[in-house]
Amino acid sequence: MKRFLVLCVLVMVTGVSAKTIGAVNGYPIDEKEANAFLKIATKGKVTYKRLRKKDKKALIERLAVDKLVLKTAMKEISKKEQESIIAGFWLRKKASKYKISNKEVKQAYSENKKFFKDKKGKIIPFSKVKEMIRNSIAQKKAVAKMMKKAKITMGGKVISGPKTKSSSKKVSGKYSLYTVKSGNTLSGIASKYKISTKELRKMNGMDAKAIIKIGQKLKVPAK
Repeated sequence: MKRFLVLCVLVMVTGVSAKTIGAVNGYPIDEKEANAFLKIATKGKVTYKRLRKKDKKALIERLAVDKLVLKTAMKEISKKEQESIIAGFWLRKKASKYKISNKEVKQAYSENKKFFKDKKGKIIPFSKVKEMIRNSIAQKKAVAKMMKKAKITMGGKVISGPKTKSSSKKVSGKYSLYTVKSGNTLSGIASKYKISTKELRKMNGMDAKAIIKIGQKLKVPAK
């Protein structure tokens, strides 16, 4: 599966014009693909041009297998199945960046032990499922991080979205008094205390037409 997905990427990358070094059933195998394979296999120590003739032949035969598997699979697998495979690969890649502690894994096993049963109904030992649990936790964390930034709508209205810092806590918490000075405006005072003009009006029981006066005491969030 991993090889299949890596090859998908190689096909997309090498879609541009490249030097053809072989083919299988009419599907070209180019030098960029060979070098990409060798970069992984030899950790960048060898390139296609530096190979001996018999090694080039062996490499092309090796790439021919992968290329034919890929091309055949792309024909026979539906678009929905391709999307599912790519999504799974992406999720595993993101999840691999998370380091899950043994404590987290053991806790998850303890809390869900009843779900880890074999065909005979016996509880599967922790040692046999710990890596599966570790991967599951990592994937859940990757999804949770992604969803924090997601905006979900229904009927054109946002029903869930990224949480933004709100100044409502300041408004509902402790407050102090501010004396209006010459040149002050409601919007200016609100900006100074990092709240909206509407919230400042609400704190002070003022309607939209109310005008502030010099010397007037206004409730503002306590710093």
